[in-house]
Amino acid sequence: MSGDATTGPAFSVSLSRAKAAAAGGDACAALSILFTALTAESDFVDQSRAARLLKSIDLAPLRLRRLRIALLAASTLEHFAPVLRLWLARMGFDAEVSVNPFDTATQAILDPASPLRAARPDIVWLFSTHRDIPLEAQPGDAVARVAAQVDQAIAARQTLWTTLLEQVGCTVIDNLVDCPADDPFGNLAGSAVWGRRAMLRRYNAELPVVAPAGIVLFDLDQVARTLGRTRWEDARFWYHSRHAFALDASGPVAHAAARLIAGARGLAKKCLVLDLDNTLWGGVIGDDGVAGIALGHGEEGEAYVALHRYVKALKERGIILAVCSKNEHETAASVFREHPDCLLRLEDFAVFTANWGNKADNIRDIAATLNIGLDSLVFVDDNPMERDLVRRHLPEVEVIDLPEACAGYVEAIARSGWFEAASFSAEDSARGRYYAENAQRAAVRNAYVDLPSYLRGLEMQGALGGADPFHLPRIAQLINKSNQFHLTGTRYSEAELKAIATMPECVVRHLRLSDKFGDNGLIASIVLRHQDRAMLVDTWVMSCRVLGRTVEEFIANDIRTMAQQRGCERVLGRYVRSSKNGLVEGLYERLGFTCVSRSGEMTEWAFDIGADVPAWTTWVQPVPTREGLAA
Repeated sequence: MSGDATTGPAFSVSLSRAKAAAAGGDACAALSILFTALTAESDFVDQSRAARLLKSIDLAPLRLRRLRIALLAASTLEHFAPVLRLWLARMGFDAEVSVNPFDTATQAILDPASPLRAARPDIVWLFSTHRDIPLEAQPGDAVARVAAQVDQAIAARQTLWTTLLEQVGCTVIDNLVDCPADDPFGNLAGSAVWGRRAMLRRYNAELPVVAPAGIVLFDLDQVARTLGRTRWEDARFWYHSRHAFALDASGPVAHAAARLIAGARGLAKKCLVLDLDNTLWGGVIGDDGVAGIALGHGEEGEAYVALHRYVKALKERGIILAVCSKNEHETAASVFREHPDCLLRLEDFAVFTANWGNKADNIRDIAATLNIGLDSLVFVDDNPMERDLVRRHLPEVEVIDLPEACAGYVEAIARSGWFEAASFSAEDSARGRYYAENAQRAAVRNAYVDLPSYLRGLEMQGALGGADPFHLPRIAQLINKSNQFHLTGTRYSEAELKAIATMPECVVRHLRLSDKFGDNGLIASIVLRHQDRAMLVDTWVMSCRVLGRTVEEFIANDIRTMAQQRGCERVLGRYVRSSKNGLVEGLYERLGFTCVSRSGEMTEWAFDIGADVPAWTTWVQPVPTREGLAA
């Protein structure tokens, strides 16, 4: 749904078309038209008009994820809330955004009887700016006094965080605050240790050090820098009505925040699909040869190397890379093997598709090979016709428009924000390798006559554990990102899972899987609740890359063991239908559970675990973890 944005009269035409689509009951078309015409940089008037239209659109048919957000600030945000809701809709949320009364954040958080507590928001955003941070040193103040002030300011934030995490049980967003453009000390404001700008930078640098699980830091200062300091603030609106930033900054702030929230709630994209000729290098490899393409030297060559460096960094932080190119396979692959300035290598790509087939069909195959949804993919191609083809045939795939000059490619990908992340786990950097190894497993599968022989030959080992500090971030990440193998659609933040794990009636489990091809990492998260004489499977999510290997049966046996250890007689399961989890609709039936009720989108299942009932057959062998099998 991206494209060339329009403004002013042209935007009015698009807005009218979107209104007509909405009036006709086509919410999807209305949003598509709206976001094709609108960008984060569109002015506040157009942002507001689009937000008003969104309010009139029935989003229910789109089955967007519901989200409740409370904004707490000592500045005016009522004008910003609708724009934030607009960009959250772009990211797949039907959000309810409320604004707490002006400058009452501390009272609302600390008062047990406050409306904020009663509302139980999913996210509380402490929208702080430089004006809210009490840092005022005197010229010549020693480092110790400056550090003490910064520590005191951070301690005040920590008090609010702790209360929200422990007593409200929500995800908390706090800001890395903006730095003011003007200061009477000029350059000294940033270069002297006692300068206010230097102190704010110190505050921003130290805040992430103390932020616990459940705290998401939004880099407001980066948004201000990107927009430009002189465009960021408007003194007229601050003095008139306490607007923290200029009206036209609303779009960039909302756009960046929506991307971050999507990352925190599991809706960021997983895979970057790249064209080759004139996308990863200049020229056509089939015509120009390895020595003739633009890569490494000259203005264009250096720009392409910068793109390689950026793409490589995305892979290192957990984004899956794939190639979709119209080329001869060996000719295209030769660049990654032979070109001395090519920073990317074949092993960096989980799937490498170079043929003369239709790109839309090839992208479908890439998604199927990786076993991820089309809505997890982002496609980058210099050719506008190929981009248009993918948009028309695969509307679920996000397509990034590239500028004519390759020097702008990195900015185009970065500014899209599709790969925003709220956290980073130790396994993220290995994700591309996991998927590449999975493709090897699929290739080996064809060499076996029967499935049991193949599964036995994988030599799978499963390590079960609990919600220890090392694995907790990945457990939460998997629960929030998984959509296909997710039986109930429940979402828990790190802080919520940490609290659940301490409840006597609850068990939080994870599974790591390895085989002869390598380590698959943490591939399953389970939350169990002991209810009377039954164990309820509250949440069961699993990476789709391990489907069909009897891992489900291995986990089911562990759930049964947990239930027996607590004296339970039954295991209860729930399946709540969503637009994406159809593949697990029959899981409980396949495992031998009995359907006990159906109501709307939810089906409830039960399994009696008598002593004479055999365990489920699995080819996964248990191995102990560092925390022990009893974790």
